[in-house]
Amino acid sequence: MSPKNITIIGSLNTDLVTRTRRLPAPGETLTAKSFNTAPGGKGANQAAAAARLSGDGVVVKMVGCVGGDEFGRDLKQALVDSGVDVEGVVVDKVEKSGTAIIIVDEDTAENRILINLGANAKVTKVLFPDSYFTSMNPPISALLMQLEIPLQTVLHLLNLADAAGITSIFNPAPAVPIPVNFYPKMDHLIVNETEAALLTGEEVEELDVEAAAKTLLERGVKGSVVITLGAKGGYFSTVDGKGGWMKPEVMEPKDVVDTTGAGDTFVGAFAVAIVEGKSVEEAVKWAGVAAGRKVRKRGAMAGIPWRNEL
Repeated sequence: MSPKNITIIGSLNTDLVTRTRRLPAPGETLTAKSFNTAPGGKGANQAAAAARLSGDGVVVKMVGCVGGDEFGRDLKQALVDSGVDVEGVVVDKVEKSGTAIIIVDEDTAENRILINLGANAKVTKVLFPDSYFTSMNPPISALLMQLEIPLQTVLHLLNLADAAGITSIFNPAPAVPIPVNFYPKMDHLIVNETEAALLTGEEVEELDVEAAAKTLLERGVKGSVVITLGAKGGYFSTVDGKGGWMKPEVMEPKDVVDTTGAGDTFVGAFAVAIVEGKSVEEAVKWAGVAAGRKVRKRGAMAGIPWRNEL
């Protein structure tokens, strides 16, 4: 029996992480507590999570673009170390690798992120002809995508995946409006409350999570809508009428050291659970446990747990 294939098409960034006791006010200069660089990017993080959390019989492939620089080399090696197949990662000799500047508030473990796409912008439709998915070996069991590569590329890939009957898991982050006619191309849509608010045209402070999930399903999503709420858990709803609230991981505030990458860990874990045959409810619960383990460790990718840790 051929292995299940989770393919991630998305971003690879180097994280430039500064830690501070609090976030600076406009015009204010603070002395940071620390600075370090680390592999990241939503695509790479979700690929690392899927690979680390996969059992036997699942392969994880990353498709994207890095620059021909030290950051690009280290990004590919970090994915290999997590068990990801990086044959589909293109090295662009002209563009620099993508970067993300991350400021982490030590007191709250919350973060602020500023992204430069760099080579990620080179992941264009030209790389993916109409026959792209039919040439994959082993065949794709699930396609996982985000929005740190050009939107038109993602929409093109949703079309191809839908035509090929491939299960798509879409995490539209950072969120931008999605044309309504593309929702019926998605099997599973995973968003946080900020992204849910943007997609439904609501204010975050006034967001009715259950109503938002219903709205997104009514636009044509084929399988499920999952809305994550950080420390408050989350909510899921499926086309066959199932739904419910996710209970958050119960932990002491002192145990939460870094929320960076928790959402990516959730998405990667969800993809693994789906290809392993779990129901959406089971996938959501398991992904929540994985994200809960992630926030106890530092680093977007470095802190992602392995399967034996759950």
